[in-house]
Amino acid sequence: MPTTRQCIVFATQQITQIQHWVHQLFTTVWMQRLIRFGHAAKGGLYGAIGLISMRSVIYDSESAGGSEAVMAALDDRAIGSVLLLLLCIGLAGYSFWRFVQVLVDPDHANQPMTLQRIAQRCGYACSGLTYLGIGYSAGRLAIGLTVDFDDTAEEIAETLFEVPIGAWALSACGVGVIGIGLIYIYGAYSGSFISNFQTKLYSAVKRSTVFMGKLGYTARGVSFVLVGAYLIKAAYFLNDEAAGGVGQVLDRLDDVRFGKIWLTAIAFGFFAYAIYMIMAALYRKFPTEKKLR
Repeated sequence: MPTTRQCIVFATQQITQIQHWVHQLFTTVWMQRLIRFGHAAKGGLYGAIGLISMRSVIYDSESAGGSEAVMAALDDRAIGSVLLLLLCIGLAGYSFWRFVQVLVDPDHANQPMTLQRIAQRCGYACSGLTYLGIGYSAGRLAIGLTVDFDDTAEEIAETLFEVPIGAWALSACGVGVIGIGLIYIYGAYSGSFISNFQTKLYSAVKRSTVFMGKLGYTARGVSFVLVGAYLIKAAYFLNDEAAGGVGQVLDRLDDVRFGKIWLTAIAFGFFAYAIYMIMAALYRKFPTEKKLR
Protein backbone atom coordinates (compact mmCIF):
# COMPACT_ATOMS: atom_id res chain seq x y z
CA MET A 1 0.00 0.00 0.00
CA PRO A 2 1.51 3.35 -1.03
CA THR A 3 2.53 5.77 1.68
CA THR A 4 1.25 9.31 2.01
CA ARG A 5 4.53 10.65 0.66
CA GLN A 6 4.29 8.42 -2.40
CA CYS A 7 0.73 9.58 -3.04
CA ILE A 8 1.84 13.21 -2.84
CA VAL A 9 4.73 12.59 -5.22
CA PHE A 10 2.42 10.78 -7.67
CA ALA A 11 -0.19 13.58 -7.52
CA THR A 12 2.52 16.20 -8.07
CA GLN A 13 3.82 14.32 -11.11
CA GLN A 14 0.32 14.09 -12.58
CA ILE A 15 -0.32 17.81 -12.05
CA THR A 16 3.01 18.64 -13.66
CA GLN A 17 2.12 16.45 -16.65
CA ILE A 18 -1.27 18.15 -17.02
CA GLN A 19 0.41 21.56 -16.82
CA HIS A 20 2.80 20.47 -19.57
CA TRP A 21 -0.08 19.36 -21.82
CA VAL A 22 -1.97 22.61 -21.19
CA HIS A 23 1.19 24.59 -21.92
CA GLN A 24 1.72 22.79 -25.21
CA LEU A 25 -1.90 23.31 -26.24
CA PHE A 26 -1.85 26.98 -25.22
CA THR A 27 1.15 27.74 -27.45
CA THR A 28 -0.45 26.35 -30.63
CA VAL A 29 -1.50 28.90 -33.23
CA TRP A 30 -5.10 27.69 -33.53
CA MET A 31 -5.63 27.77 -29.76
CA GLN A 32 -4.21 31.29 -29.54
CA ARG A 33 -6.71 32.33 -32.20
CA LEU A 34 -9.56 30.64 -30.34
CA ILE A 35 -8.59 32.47 -27.14
CA ARG A 36 -8.56 35.78 -29.00
CA PHE A 37 -11.95 34.97 -30.47
CA GLY A 38 -13.09 34.22 -26.91
CA HIS A 39 -12.07 37.71 -25.80
CA ALA A 40 -14.13 39.17 -28.64
CA ALA A 41 -17.10 36.95 -27.76
CA LYS A 42 -16.99 38.08 -24.14
CA GLY A 43 -16.83 41.69 -25.32
CA GLY A 44 -19.82 41.13 -27.58
CA LEU A 45 -21.74 39.60 -24.66
CA TYR A 46 -21.15 42.62 -22.45
CA GLY A 47 -21.93 44.99 -25.30
CA ALA A 48 -25.26 43.23 -25.80
CA ILE A 49 -26.02 43.44 -22.06
CA GLY A 50 -25.31 47.16 -22.23
CA LEU A 51 -27.58 47.53 -25.26
CA ILE A 52 -30.45 45.72 -23.52
CA SER A 53 -29.93 47.90 -20.45
CA MET A 54 -30.07 51.09 -22.53
CA ARG A 55 -33.25 49.91 -24.23
CA SER A 56 -34.87 49.51 -20.81
CA VAL A 57 -33.83 53.08 -19.94
CA ILE A 58 -35.32 54.49 -23.14
CA TYR A 59 -38.41 52.30 -23.38
CA ASP A 60 -40.41 51.64 -20.22
CA SER A 61 -41.89 48.47 -21.71
CA GLU A 62 -38.44 46.87 -22.04
CA SER A 63 -36.58 45.10 -19.23
CA ALA A 64 -32.88 45.05 -18.48
CA GLY A 65 -31.11 41.74 -18.08
CA GLY A 66 -27.86 39.84 -18.15
CA SER A 67 -26.48 37.00 -20.25
CA GLU A 68 -29.80 35.14 -20.08
CA ALA A 69 -31.61 38.11 -21.65
CA VAL A 70 -28.98 38.30 -24.40
CA MET A 71 -29.32 34.62 -25.26
CA ALA A 72 -33.12 34.81 -25.17
CA ALA A 73 -33.03 37.81 -27.51
CA LEU A 74 -30.67 36.05 -29.93
CA ASP A 75 -32.84 32.94 -29.86
CA ASP A 76 -35.71 35.01 -31.28
CA ARG A 77 -33.68 36.31 -34.24
CA ALA A 78 -33.49 34.82 -37.72
CA ILE A 79 -29.75 34.17 -37.50
CA GLY A 80 -29.84 33.72 -33.75
CA SER A 81 -28.70 30.10 -33.90
CA VAL A 82 -25.55 31.11 -35.77
CA LEU A 83 -24.78 33.91 -33.32
CA LEU A 84 -25.44 31.63 -30.36
CA LEU A 85 -23.12 29.01 -31.81
CA LEU A 86 -20.39 31.61 -32.29
CA LEU A 87 -20.96 32.78 -28.71
CA CYS A 88 -20.67 29.17 -27.51
CA ILE A 89 -17.39 28.60 -29.36
CA GLY A 90 -15.96 31.94 -28.28
CA LEU A 91 -16.78 31.52 -24.60
CA ALA A 92 -15.34 28.00 -24.72
CA GLY A 93 -12.09 29.55 -25.92
CA TYR A 94 -12.20 32.20 -23.22
CA SER A 95 -12.91 29.55 -20.56
CA PHE A 96 -9.90 27.59 -21.76
CA TRP A 97 -7.77 30.72 -21.30
CA ARG A 98 -9.03 31.02 -17.73
CA PHE A 99 -8.16 27.37 -17.05
CA VAL A 100 -4.70 27.98 -18.56
CA GLN A 101 -4.32 30.78 -16.02
CA VAL A 102 -5.41 28.41 -13.25
CA LEU A 103 -2.91 25.67 -14.14
CA VAL A 104 -0.01 27.61 -15.67
CA ASP A 105 -0.67 31.33 -15.03
CA PRO A 106 1.52 32.41 -17.97
CA ASP A 107 1.28 36.10 -17.05
CA HIS A 108 3.22 35.33 -13.85
CA ALA A 109 5.47 32.54 -15.06
CA ASN A 110 8.40 31.53 -12.84
CA GLN A 111 7.15 33.69 -9.97
CA PRO A 112 6.73 32.24 -6.44
CA MET A 113 3.30 30.94 -5.44
CA THR A 114 1.94 33.39 -2.86
CA LEU A 115 -1.47 33.66 -1.21
CA GLN A 116 -2.32 36.43 -3.67
CA ARG A 117 -1.45 34.18 -6.62
CA ILE A 118 -3.56 31.36 -5.15
CA ALA A 119 -6.52 33.73 -4.69
CA GLN A 120 -6.10 34.94 -8.28
CA ARG A 121 -6.12 31.38 -9.59
CA CYS A 122 -9.28 30.63 -7.63
CA GLY A 123 -10.84 33.68 -9.27
CA TYR A 124 -9.73 32.46 -12.69
CA ALA A 125 -11.36 29.09 -11.99
CA CYS A 126 -14.68 30.71 -10.99
CA SER A 127 -14.58 32.92 -14.08
CA GLY A 128 -13.81 29.97 -16.35
CA LEU A 129 -16.66 27.91 -14.94
CA THR A 130 -19.07 30.86 -15.23
CA TYR A 131 -18.36 31.52 -18.90
CA LEU A 132 -18.23 27.82 -19.66
CA GLY A 133 -21.77 27.58 -18.25
CA ILE A 134 -22.95 30.54 -20.34
CA GLY A 135 -21.35 29.02 -23.43
CA TYR A 136 -23.00 25.68 -22.70
CA SER A 137 -26.42 27.36 -22.48
CA ALA A 138 -25.76 29.23 -25.73
CA GLY A 139 -24.80 25.97 -27.41
CA ARG A 140 -27.98 24.24 -26.26
CA LEU A 141 -30.11 27.09 -27.60
CA ALA A 142 -28.17 27.05 -30.88
CA ILE A 143 -29.14 23.44 -31.58
CA GLY A 144 -32.75 23.92 -30.52
CA LEU A 145 -32.67 22.54 -26.98
CA THR A 146 -34.39 24.23 -24.05
CA VAL A 147 -32.49 26.07 -21.32
CA ASP A 148 -33.66 26.78 -17.79
CA PHE A 149 -33.04 30.47 -17.08
CA ASP A 150 -34.10 30.36 -13.43
CA ASP A 151 -32.19 32.77 -11.20
CA THR A 152 -29.32 30.82 -9.61
CA ALA A 153 -28.83 33.37 -6.83
CA GLU A 154 -32.48 33.11 -5.83
CA GLU A 155 -32.28 29.30 -5.81
CA ILE A 156 -29.15 29.40 -3.64
CA ALA A 157 -30.85 31.78 -1.21
CA GLU A 158 -33.91 29.55 -1.03
CA THR A 159 -31.71 26.53 -0.28
CA LEU A 160 -29.69 28.36 2.38
CA PHE A 161 -32.83 29.54 4.18
CA GLU A 162 -33.65 25.90 4.86
CA VAL A 163 -30.75 25.63 7.35
CA PRO A 164 -30.42 27.55 10.65
CA ILE A 165 -27.33 29.55 9.64
CA GLY A 166 -28.55 30.11 6.08
CA ALA A 167 -29.15 33.83 6.48
CA TRP A 168 -25.66 34.34 7.92
CA ALA A 169 -24.14 32.27 5.12
CA LEU A 170 -26.01 34.32 2.50
CA SER A 171 -24.84 37.54 4.16
CA ALA A 172 -21.27 36.24 4.04
CA CYS A 173 -21.73 35.50 0.32
CA GLY A 174 -23.00 39.03 -0.17
CA VAL A 175 -19.98 40.50 1.61
CA GLY A 176 -17.72 38.32 -0.53
CA VAL A 177 -19.37 39.45 -3.77
CA ILE A 178 -19.07 43.09 -2.66
CA GLY A 179 -15.40 42.42 -1.98
CA ILE A 180 -14.96 41.09 -5.52
CA GLY A 181 -16.66 44.20 -6.87
CA LEU A 182 -14.34 46.46 -4.88
CA ILE A 183 -11.34 44.50 -6.18
CA TYR A 184 -12.55 45.14 -9.74
CA ILE A 185 -12.93 48.85 -9.00
CA TYR A 186 -9.47 49.02 -7.42
CA GLY A 187 -8.03 47.04 -10.33
CA ALA A 188 -9.54 49.58 -12.71
CA TYR A 189 -8.13 52.50 -10.72
CA SER A 190 -4.66 50.98 -10.37
CA GLY A 191 -4.58 49.52 -13.88
CA SER A 192 -3.55 46.11 -12.54
CA PHE A 193 -6.39 44.38 -14.42
CA ILE A 194 -5.49 45.94 -17.76
CA SER A 195 -3.86 43.62 -20.29
CA ASN A 196 -0.51 44.21 -21.96
CA PHE A 197 -0.86 45.20 -25.60
CA GLN A 198 1.39 44.66 -28.59
CA THR A 199 3.85 47.43 -29.40
CA LYS A 200 2.39 47.85 -32.91
CA LEU A 201 -0.74 49.38 -31.38
CA TYR A 202 -0.54 53.16 -31.69
CA SER A 203 0.05 54.89 -28.37
CA ALA A 204 -3.05 57.10 -28.71
CA VAL A 205 -5.23 54.08 -29.48
CA LYS A 206 -3.62 52.18 -26.60
CA ARG A 207 -4.37 54.99 -24.15
CA SER A 208 -7.99 55.09 -25.31
CA THR A 209 -8.27 51.31 -25.02
CA VAL A 210 -6.83 51.34 -21.50
CA PHE A 211 -9.28 54.10 -20.56
CA MET A 212 -12.15 52.01 -21.94
CA GLY A 213 -10.90 49.04 -19.96
CA LYS A 214 -10.84 51.04 -16.73
CA LEU A 215 -14.39 52.25 -17.33
CA GLY A 216 -15.50 48.72 -18.09
CA TYR A 217 -13.92 47.16 -15.04
CA THR A 218 -15.41 49.90 -12.87
CA ALA A 219 -18.88 49.16 -14.27
CA ARG A 220 -18.39 45.45 -13.64
CA GLY A 221 -17.24 46.20 -10.11
CA VAL A 222 -20.31 48.34 -9.43
CA SER A 223 -22.58 45.58 -10.73
CA PHE A 224 -20.94 43.07 -8.37
CA VAL A 225 -21.34 45.46 -5.44
CA LEU A 226 -25.04 45.77 -6.24
CA VAL A 227 -25.44 41.99 -6.48
CA GLY A 228 -23.76 41.60 -3.09
CA ALA A 229 -25.98 44.30 -1.57
CA TYR A 230 -29.11 42.52 -2.79
CA LEU A 231 -27.85 39.24 -1.32
CA ILE A 232 -27.41 40.93 2.06
CA LYS A 233 -30.87 42.47 1.71
CA ALA A 234 -32.35 39.05 0.98
CA ALA A 235 -30.61 37.62 4.04
CA TYR A 236 -31.80 40.46 6.29
CA PHE A 237 -35.44 40.15 5.24
CA LEU A 238 -35.29 36.34 4.78
CA ASN A 239 -36.68 36.85 1.30
CA ASP A 240 -35.06 34.69 -1.37
CA GLU A 241 -36.81 36.68 -4.13
CA ALA A 242 -34.72 39.73 -3.18
CA ALA A 243 -31.54 37.91 -4.24
CA GLY A 244 -30.51 38.01 -7.86
CA GLY A 245 -27.66 37.88 -10.33
CA VAL A 246 -26.38 40.73 -12.48
CA GLY A 247 -29.32 40.58 -14.90
CA GLN A 248 -31.95 40.67 -12.17
CA VAL A 249 -30.18 43.48 -10.30
CA LEU A 250 -29.94 45.60 -13.46
CA ASP A 251 -33.64 45.06 -14.10
CA ARG A 252 -34.50 46.16 -10.56
CA LEU A 253 -32.55 49.40 -10.92
CA ASP A 254 -35.40 50.67 -13.09
CA ASP A 255 -37.67 50.73 -10.04
CA VAL A 256 -35.46 52.58 -7.56
CA ARG A 257 -34.70 56.26 -7.17
CA PHE A 258 -32.02 57.43 -9.60
CA GLY A 259 -32.01 53.87 -10.90
CA LYS A 260 -32.09 54.90 -14.55
CA ILE A 261 -29.01 57.07 -14.00
CA TRP A 262 -27.14 54.14 -12.47
CA LEU A 263 -28.35 51.81 -15.20
CA THR A 264 -27.25 54.23 -17.92
CA ALA A 265 -23.80 54.58 -16.35
CA ILE A 266 -23.39 50.81 -16.06
CA ALA A 267 -24.61 50.31 -19.64
CA PHE A 268 -22.02 52.77 -20.98
CA GLY A 269 -19.42 51.05 -18.83
CA PHE A 270 -20.34 47.71 -20.42
CA PHE A 271 -20.08 49.33 -23.87
CA ALA A 272 -16.59 50.50 -22.93
CA TYR A 273 -15.69 47.03 -21.69
CA ALA A 274 -16.91 45.51 -24.95
CA ILE A 275 -14.62 47.82 -26.94
CA TYR A 276 -11.73 47.02 -24.62
CA MET A 277 -12.22 43.24 -24.96
CA ILE A 278 -12.45 43.44 -28.76
CA MET A 279 -9.21 45.45 -28.83
CA ALA A 280 -7.68 42.86 -26.48
CA ALA A 281 -8.76 40.15 -28.92
CA LEU A 282 -6.86 41.92 -31.67
CA TYR A 283 -3.81 43.32 -29.89
CA ARG A 284 -3.36 41.67 -26.49
CA LYS A 285 0.20 40.48 -25.91
CA PHE A 286 0.12 36.89 -24.69
CA PRO A 287 3.22 35.40 -23.02
CA THR A 288 5.59 33.79 -25.51
CA GLU A 289 6.67 30.17 -25.27
CA LYS A 290 10.20 31.32 -24.37
CA LYS A 291 8.89 33.32 -21.42
CA LEU A 292 6.86 30.36 -20.12
CA ARG A 293 9.91 28.11 -19.84
